[in-house]
Amino acid sequence: MVIAADVSNIEEMQAARTAIEARMGRVTGIIHAAGTIADAPLLSKGPETIEDVFTPKIHGTQVLERVFPDGDPDWLVLCSSSSTATAPAGQVDYVAANEYLNAYARSRAGGKTRVTALDWGVWAEVGMAAERVAAQSGTAPPAPRLPITAPLLDTASHDAEGARVFHATYAAGTHWVFDEHRTRQGHALLPGTGYLEIIAEALEAQGETAPVELRDVMFLRPFNMPKGAAREMRLTLNRSDQGYDARIEAEHAQAGRHGWVTLAEAGIALLPMEAPPPLDLAAIRARMDTWEEADETALTTPQEAHLDFGPRWRVLDARGLGAGEGLARLRLPVLAAGDEGFHLHPALMDIATGWAMSLIGGYRGAALWVPVSYGTVRVFAPLGHEVWSHVRLAGGTSQSGVARFDITLADATGAVLADIRDFTMRRQEGGLVSAPPRADEIRFDEAARAAESPAEARLAAALRDGIRPKEGAEAFQRVRAAGRAQVLVSPVDLDALIAQAEAGTPPVAEAGARFARPDLDGDYIAPEGEIETRLAGFWCDLLGLDQVGAEDSFFDLGGHSLIAVRLFAMIRKAYRVDFPISVLFEAPTIRACAALIEAQTGPQETGEAPAAPERRFTHLVPMHRGEGGPGTPFFLVAGMFGNVLNLRHLAHLLGDTRPVFGLQARGLYGGDAPHDDLREAARDMIAELRQVQPHGPYLLGGFSGGGITAFEMAQQLRAAGEEVAMCVLIDTPLPRRRPLSLRDRALIQWQELTAGGPLYPLRWAARRVAWEIAKRRKQAPAETSEHQFHDHEIEAAFYRAIDRYEPQPWPGALHLFRPPLSGKWQVSGGQWVSGERAYVLPDNDWSGHAPNLEVTEVPGDHDSMVLEPNVRVLASRMRRVLEAAEAAPHAPQIHREAAE
Repeated sequence: MVIAADVSNIEEMQAARTAIEARMGRVTGIIHAAGTIADAPLLSKGPETIEDVFTPKIHGTQVLERVFPDGDPDWLVLCSSSSTATAPAGQVDYVAANEYLNAYARSRAGGKTRVTALDWGVWAEVGMAAERVAAQSGTAPPAPRLPITAPLLDTASHDAEGARVFHATYAAGTHWVFDEHRTRQGHALLPGTGYLEIIAEALEAQGETAPVELRDVMFLRPFNMPKGAAREMRLTLNRSDQGYDARIEAEHAQAGRHGWVTLAEAGIALLPMEAPPPLDLAAIRARMDTWEEADETALTTPQEAHLDFGPRWRVLDARGLGAGEGLARLRLPVLAAGDEGFHLHPALMDIATGWAMSLIGGYRGAALWVPVSYGTVRVFAPLGHEVWSHVRLAGGTSQSGVARFDITLADATGAVLADIRDFTMRRQEGGLVSAPPRADEIRFDEAARAAESPAEARLAAALRDGIRPKEGAEAFQRVRAAGRAQVLVSPVDLDALIAQAEAGTPPVAEAGARFARPDLDGDYIAPEGEIETRLAGFWCDLLGLDQVGAEDSFFDLGGHSLIAVRLFAMIRKAYRVDFPISVLFEAPTIRACAALIEAQTGPQETGEAPAAPERRFTHLVPMHRGEGGPGTPFFLVAGMFGNVLNLRHLAHLLGDTRPVFGLQARGLYGGDAPHDDLREAARDMIAELRQVQPHGPYLLGGFSGGGITAFEMAQQLRAAGEEVAMCVLIDTPLPRRRPLSLRDRALIQWQELTAGGPLYPLRWAARRVAWEIAKRRKQAPAETSEHQFHDHEIEAAFYRAIDRYEPQPWPGALHLFRPPLSGKWQVSGGQWVSGERAYVLPDNDWSGHAPNLEVTEVPGDHDSMVLEPNVRVLASRMRRVLEAAEAAPHAPQIHREAAE
C-alpha cells in the first residue's frame, strides 16, 4: 500500500504506522531511503538549504526511532551514500548527513532491531544522480511565468533561490522606447532612463509603492536591438537589508549557446524618506543668464547631433543657463497622451537629465556623451506630462572626458518629484558600438553550463557505469545477509573510487570561484596598507581572479572599459573621490591608483572598517526563501530575548506557502536601547509591518513572551480599524502568572521536604541565594561588544515591560499552540505546578481574556517544539490554522501588495 507522509514529522509517521498495521499487520522491516541533495560550495548555502539536506536523513532517522522503538521491527536499513568515502566537492552537508546514518547504525549494534547503513554508489537508471543529470540536460520544466500589467514588463516568475524575476520581450517595431531612440546609423537601443523605468515598474508589481532611492545605478552595456528581431530582457530582484539589489540582463547567444549578459545593476533602498522642500522656480529662473521658449516645435538638445530621436523625445519647451546651473521646462507631446502606467517616462526623463550638456567646461558637441552611472535617484512621485528640470554641474570638464551633475525634477508648483545626485556621463569616442561580451561575462543557461563542466561530465560517465536496478536488488539482499552495521556498495573498487574522486576534484576556478593570476612579465608583489588591500579586493571581484599584485597592470589582467566603469564606481563609493576612467592609462596598477586616492583622502588606517550599512527595518526580518508563497504574510514576534534565530525552522516550513516575517527586538545589536514598554514596541513593529502589508486582514503570532507583544499588536491594529484574522500564541504565558496560594506553596514545600530529606532546608537556602544573585544580574546590564547580541539588556527590558502591561479583552480569533502539560508538584484540587512554580493550565490562563481561544497540543517542550523534528508537527498544524483564518467567510478578499 502507498501512503504519503513526511518522514521527519512524527505525527504523520505515527498515523502511517497505524494505517499500515490496521491493514497489513506488524511492520517487520523498514528501508529509510529519503534524501535530498544541493550541490554548491558551503559558503554559498544558507541555513535553510543545509537544513533541507539534513532533515530527511538526520531528523527522519530520529523520528523513525521514536515511532518504531528498538525491537518493534526486525530490521532497519538506512540508505547512506558512498560519498562518505569519496567526499565530493559541494556536498559537505550531504556527506555529513550520510555519515550520521553510518554512525547511528554502528551505535545500534547489538540491539533487538538489526540496523544497517547501506552506503550506495551511483545508480545507473534511477536515483538522485540520474535525476540531477536529467535536470542539467535541460529537461526540467521552467518556473511558471505570470502576466504583469506594466508598459515595459510582460511576466514575472521566481528563480531557483526564490528571488523575483521580471521578463519582457522587446522589438523595435513594437516598442517605441527602442524605435524612437536610435543612433544616426539607425541602431535602436534602450535609453539609460529605460532601466530606471523598468525597476520602478517591478517595484510597483512587488507592492513597493513608497518613495524609493536607487543607489549606485551602473550602466554596463547598451541594450541594443537587432534589426528586424526581438530580444528578451529579465530583471532580478534580490532582497537586501536596505530593500533589493537589482540586475537587468539581456539574452545573448554565443557559439550556439543561450545565455544572459548584464546590462545594468542598482541597489534599491526602501528606507523612510521625506521629500525635500519645493523648488522656488521663479527664483531659479531669475538667476539664469539666458532664457528661450519653444515656438511650434520643441527646442533641440545637444545629443541630437548623435542620436535620432522620435516624437516622444521632442519635449524641451523652455530652457535657460546660468553659472554652473540650468533650468528647463519639459512637456510630453500630444502623441504621448496614451502612454499610461509609466513612473519615470523614459523619453521625458532622458531629456530632463541630459539637456544641459553645454554646462560642461569646454563642451563643443563634437562627441557623444553617454550615461555611466547615477549615485542616487530618489523618486517621490511619478513624473507628470509637465516637468521642470533644475540641473547643476557637480564636476568634470570636456578635457577629462567625465562630467557629473545633480538634478532635481519638479512639477509646475515646484513640488519635487525626483532628486538625482552624482549623475555621471563620459565622452564616448566611436559611437555606441561596444565590444561583444566575453564568455566570462555571460550567464549561460544551466544546460549549457552543465555541458561544459568537467564535474558534470564525470557524473554522466559514472552514471553510465552505475548500479543497475537488478544489480541493486541483489546487492541489497547480500548486504542484509551479511549482518554488518555498515556496508558500501559500489560498481568499482573502493580504493579506485576514492582515487578517482581525488583525481577528479575540480580546481577552484572550475568550481565557479576565481581563476588563478595569469603569468605576467613581473613577479607578484603583495598589496600593502588599507587602500591597496581594498583595491586588490575590488580587482579580484571584478576580474574573477584569486589574487592581484600591487604592480600588476589592469589591462594585462584582462580589464576593459566596462569593468573600469564598475571599478571607479566602487572607488567613488568607498573613498568619495572621483577620477576619470582615463586615469587607468596613467595609473594602471593598484599601487599607482592607491597613491592617487591617498593624495586626495590622506592615509587610511589599516583595518579601518567601513560604516555599517543602513537597514530598511529595525524589527522586520524576512525569513522566507526568496519572495515566499502566494498567501497572506505571517508576522512572528521573537521571544523575550528578541532574537528570531530559533524560529528559522518554523519560518522555513511555513514560508513555502506564504511570506513569513520575523519581528526582532530593538537593540538586538547596535546602540539602540530596547523597548521597556510593550505598547511602544507593538506600535513600532506595526509601523514596519504596514510597509509590507498596508492593510489587513493580518496574521500575527509570537513565540513565548513575544506572543504578548503580538497580542498587543492585534489590539492596536483593531483599534485602528484593521482586521486581524488570527493571532497565534506559541506557548505564551500571561504577562503576570496567577500567584500560588499559601496552601499550595505549603504543599510544595512539604513534598520537597519529604523527597529531599533532612538536608533540604540547606539546599533550599543555597538555591534562594543563587536566585537573588541571578535576579540582580538581570537588573544590571552585562557589558557586550557591538558585535554581540544584547540578550541581557533585552531580557531585563522585557521584564520591566510586562510588569506594567495589563492585557485587555480580545474578542477576535486567538490560537494557542503548547507542548504537553508537564507538572512537578501536585497541589490542591488536583492541579499541577511546574518547576517554575506556575500553575500548569491547559490554556496558559488566556481564556479569561479571549473567549474565542482555541488550544492545540504539539510534541516537544517549550524550546524543542520550534526545533527539528518537532517543529514539523507545529508547522503542519499552524499552516492549517492560518489557511482557515485566511479563508474565513467574514474576511474580505485578501489583497497582498506583493502578490504576483
